[in-house]
Amino acid sequence: MTGCMTIERLEPRLPKDAGAGSVGTELGDVMPDFHLMDINGNSLRYQQSVSPRDYLQQVSGWYFGHAT
Repeated sequence: MTGCMTIERLEPRLPKDAGAGSVGTELGDVMPDFHLMDINGNSLRYQQSVSPRDYLQQVSGWYFGHAT
């Protein structure tokens, strides 16, 4: 079908370690806010503090990497 788009509503998912009483375990719960330094040299917000709250009502993806 050309030009036809469908939207699938996904069910909420919880991390494997989120037990009863964990923060943000119910559908519609607001997750705790956090801020991280943008260390991507190609980003428009390089060396600025960024938060998911900066992207409300927008699609965003967050990657947390760690190396030693």
